[in-house]
Amino acid sequence: MINKEEEYAKMYHIEEKLWWYRTLHRKVINQIITHFGSENKTVKILDAACGTGGLIRTLLKSGYKEVNGFDYSKFAIAFAQRALDNIEFGDLKNLQAYRAEEKYDVICCMDALYFLTDKEIEDALFEFKKRLNPNGILLLNIHAFEIFSGMHDVAIGSTKRFVLSDFEKYSQSAGLKITYHTYWPFLLAVPILVVRQLQKIKLRFTKVEIDEAKSDVNYPGDFLNNLFHS
Repeated sequence: MINKEEEYAKMYHIEEKLWWYRTLHRKVINQIITHFGSENKTVKILDAACGTGGLIRTLLKSGYKEVNGFDYSKFAIAFAQRALDNIEFGDLKNLQAYRAEEKYDVICCMDALYFLTDKEIEDALFEFKKRLNPNGILLLNIHAFEIFSGMHDVAIGSTKRFVLSDFEKYSQSAGLKITYHTYWPFLLAVPILVVRQLQKIKLRFTKVEIDEAKSDVNYPGDFLNNLFHS
């Protein structure tokens, strides 16, 4: 997906209203509030592999004052910089090169680690730990369970899905402790599974080039979007 300008354009235009992103962003903010309290808006936050900046915009609108981000894709950065001036180039494989002296209270990395190998994920988590202030937290989101793979995975360039035991291993290697985890969206798992299985059938009988594959990032209309969000 890194080189798919069309996918980043879709993300940029619907990220703040699509049910999936709205729920994810709320979950991020809830975890920050749980850890630091609802009145503390001065925590220093980094969004690593921030995409088009939707989470950062949501955090700023929620009153958080110091939020920065980086991404590897020039298209993601270009879209993010339309509304934000705190977005730079950065590489999850070379975290030492991004603002090497800065530390953070919160580091977020949403749906990006699947670009890395197991060893690279462990290295990234180790670097994240080094960049956290005392009492700091790392918030991750990543797609789960191979049974849910489909056209979306082809479109975004993912070759692997994860389960909790993967991150237990990664975290132990990086010296991190998992204090909260969840699989979501639980209630929508069945319809999502049906869609992905239909996509797999299509992939089995139709050769799809990665450049031609389309992700599931689409606005379903107000009624379905509000229903799914609920």
